[in-house]
Amino acid sequence: MLPGQPNEPSDHLHPLDKPELEVDYAPTDPVFGPESDLSAWRAREIRRILAEKARRQAEALRLYEPLPSQHQFHLSKAGERIVRGSNRAGKTLAPAVEVARAVTGQDPWNKYPKENGRWFCVAKDGKEVAQVMWRKLARAGAFRIIRDPVTNQWRAFRPLNQWDQENIDKSKPAPPLIPRRFIKSIAWENKKENQPSTVLLHNGWELNFFSSLGKPPHGSDIDGAWFDEEIVDPDWYPEISARLLDRRGKFIWGATPQAGTEQLFGLHERAQEEHGKEQPAVAEFVMRLRDNPHVSEEAKRDFAAKLSEQEYEVRFEGEFALLSYKVFPEFDKFTYTSSWFDVPVDWTHYAVVDPGRQVCAVLFAAVPPPDRSDHVYLYDELYLRNCDAELFGQEMMHKTRGKRFHAFVIDHQGGRMHEAGGGLTVETQYSAALKKYKVQSTATGYNFAWGNSDVHSGLEACRALLRKTRDEKPRLLVLSDKCPNFIWEMEHYRFKRVKQQVTEDPENRGRVHLMACLRYLASYPPKYVKPPTGKAHKSGAIAAFRAKQKRRKERDGGKPVRLGL
Repeated sequence: MLPGQPNEPSDHLHPLDKPELEVDYAPTDPVFGPESDLSAWRAREIRRILAEKARRQAEALRLYEPLPSQHQFHLSKAGERIVRGSNRAGKTLAPAVEVARAVTGQDPWNKYPKENGRWFCVAKDGKEVAQVMWRKLARAGAFRIIRDPVTNQWRAFRPLNQWDQENIDKSKPAPPLIPRRFIKSIAWENKKENQPSTVLLHNGWELNFFSSLGKPPHGSDIDGAWFDEEIVDPDWYPEISARLLDRRGKFIWGATPQAGTEQLFGLHERAQEEHGKEQPAVAEFVMRLRDNPHVSEEAKRDFAAKLSEQEYEVRFEGEFALLSYKVFPEFDKFTYTSSWFDVPVDWTHYAVVDPGRQVCAVLFAAVPPPDRSDHVYLYDELYLRNCDAELFGQEMMHKTRGKRFHAFVIDHQGGRMHEAGGGLTVETQYSAALKKYKVQSTATGYNFAWGNSDVHSGLEACRALLRKTRDEKPRLLVLSDKCPNFIWEMEHYRFKRVKQQVTEDPENRGRVHLMACLRYLASYPPKYVKPPTGKAHKSGAIAAFRAKQKRRKERDGGKPVRLGL
């Protein structure tokens, strides 16, 4: 018995992995004939050893030849890796190979311990665990192999090689990614359905399989985790992230964006931010069907022809389904942001309010003179939780100090609501708070202009703001780091879905407060208004200094203050 070989054969072996077909992988020589000086027993033993050697040389992990995108995935040492792609693009094979290399101690770049590690594999449900994850790891056929015509050794089938194409009938499924010689025992969740629970390997590694329909386990430290496709319970991702901390484990999520969740999209956004760094914490690898040579061009064309435009973007191009129902798909933080600068006082300033008890949102905008630029700048925001009129007034006083505002705009529908137990509307109370803290605007004083309540016309006005101006930049620009909630809402603002069908109405629940502000601002609309002539507007600091001078003058009886001798 060779080291690492299990005592009993598995009931779930592919024929390629069964002893009676060892001759498929046995060398053609030496041939031990009747005249051999070796005993029959010793001849059989040598044959068995040579056959086992040939078998190991033909193991799937030794013959695997990754596509370029798969190779970059394996090279990456990022703590979190996303494998996003279209159907039949190899996005499941790459993570499965990575897991198999890890648990068998064969990772070429030594990213994992050689023994005594632990890996969690999570799929949507038990059926996906059995038919996708475990099948890809433990059954033959993850890819195809063929004997090389020159060396007569097994290697991966190469679809771009003419000889391989002409002899495709001589190819066969590769052995399992995890050979049976590594497996010590299997505990089954459902043996009949081929769904494992725990797989122990001879080197001490442990593989645990879970359905995301259940709750994640607590208290385990792990070396790696692999999510495949849709994960139902959102508690899995944060819990697994915590389990990876102690051992600095690696996280992999492979999915077609059709099944990807908001959490996957969040990782995608983080990967975009990390792109270009030498050691990114999150990395994304996109694998598309068009780049997979193992699928014929005719099959690709036939598949593409069967898809709707929306399905094509997701299933063929590998784009996120979420993007197909984003309200503003053109928005991204790289195009629509501007470096921070101190917004000049003489620009026309606006403050737009979406009142709310749980969250009161205020968006601050400024428009420069026409001879300066065509842009509208969003330069600040308020996101006040558990807000009341007093808190609103105080925060507005701080944000507006030293600036001349042309108008305050409010959601009249929300503003006319009455506080519980009181007779005054929210709008009336907010106006009183502005008056108390001496916050006023030129056009509306301590009061508000009403925002346009027509959502669809408001969205069209927003799209006009998002178009490019004469300098080929969008008219709307957001000052970097000053409006994080606004940027988050823009990237997550979605149309409602009813029974998986996208409607024409945007979501009106959740974090959409600044989106309402944007609609009211765009509909107002924002434009430059020449400041009124007369006294120049004094900043709070100047006013305080002059008041102090006046008090000193009154105290000294109007006498001049002499300096020096």
